[in-house]
Amino acid sequence: MAKYEVLPGLPPYRPSAEGFSATGQGKHREGLVVRFFPRSAESWVGNFQRGWGGCDAVFEYPEGTNIVIVVAGGQGYIVDPEARQCMETFGGSIESAHHVPELNAVVLGDGLWFEAMGPAGLLWRSGRISWDGMCELNVDGLTLSGKAGDPDGRWTPFTLDLRTGESDGGSYYE
Repeated sequence: MAKYEVLPGLPPYRPSAEGFSATGQGKHREGLVVRFFPRSAESWVGNFQRGWGGCDAVFEYPEGTNIVIVVAGGQGYIVDPEARQCMETFGGSIESAHHVPELNAVVLGDGLWFEAMGPAGLLWRSGRISWDGMCELNVDGLTLSGKAGDPDGRWTPFTLDLRTGESDGGSYYE
């Protein structure tokens, strides 16, 4: 059985969803709603307030643990479903999230650069790749490719080595 499921909205019945917010504000607004299925207790629902990014994603991570990463509208939450608590928040403007099982990592992007999180924390942070946004992102093995936007509205191809965070191409040049 899955450890979680994303729900289409807040459940209309009791018990109420538990609210999570990186700022402590807005816990009673509907955000990204996730039902968790811990091994040691009954299921419960979390309501995660959104950030300023466009990404919603949920990952069982790191693999083999009870930890779940929730990204709600670009705001990241590291959740322990067994303890029914948020252990840490991060991000706020995350635009993309990719699970990379070969590295036991999650790669997060904010439209300007990327960073990889592994079981022990941050693995690497790329240099800036784009002036303003990215599109057509694709992960193929240990390479992420896409297009980076520039101030003139042009899109320039780039590749990113997911092992190291080194990039080639893109629209941002210092």
